[in-house]
Amino acid sequence: MRGLLLPIGAALLLLLPLSGARAQNALELREDGVLYFEDNLPNTITATLKAPMTVYSRRNFQMAVGYLNPGQQIELVGMSPDGYLLKGIYRNNTVTGWIRPEDLPSGIDPALFAQAQKNQARHDAVAVAIANKSVIPGMTPDEVAQALGKPTETSSRTDASGTRLTWIFTTYRQEPQYTYTLDPFGRAVLQTYYVKIPIGQLIVNFDNGGVTSVEEHKTDPNSPGVVTN
Repeated sequence: MRGLLLPIGAALLLLLPLSGARAQNALELREDGVLYFEDNLPNTITATLKAPMTVYSRRNFQMAVGYLNPGQQIELVGMSPDGYLLKGIYRNNTVTGWIRPEDLPSGIDPALFAQAQKNQARHDAVAVAIANKSVIPGMTPDEVAQALGKPTETSSRTDASGTRLTWIFTTYRQEPQYTYTLDPFGRAVLQTYYVKIPIGQLIVNFDNGGVTSVEEHKTDPNSPGVVTN
């Protein structure tokens, strides 16, 4: 038995104008726990239906937003453990919704899903590294710059095997300094400020656009150095 169709007003929330742009899934409309393919694959995943298919508004598969017929082309938008998110044409409109895992059209290379998961895992790891102002293997120069800022020194070398790039960042220790100032009533007030004292270098090596190694050298091994901009 077919799922109950949403009322027209509710269904219209899921109808999107047909266009070639891939930025259909605005960040504010995205669902947690969904792997979106447009961020993680260079090309869209499309398929032609060989059997009729019901598209649901949510991953609980309780309410249908449309029915797709054999011969129609669909685009897979994302996936979760519950099912697959797709776009298709229903009543001359582009509808976005969920299908059950067993309804996935045949002929789609499963390696695409594995690649998307791998790319998303990389995005997540890089985002954490940038937030923590650290560097992990595989980061691009742009991503390292987002994490650490501009390097103090750079060098590069190109040969038959590719381009090797080295970025050097100065690491510092934040040393507290103390001074007395007068408050509005003329009373002496102790204030603390910090100065940066160089204690070493962080050396980031790239090979063909990705970080291959990170070396840290300190003049004082026991000093907790940081890279600052």
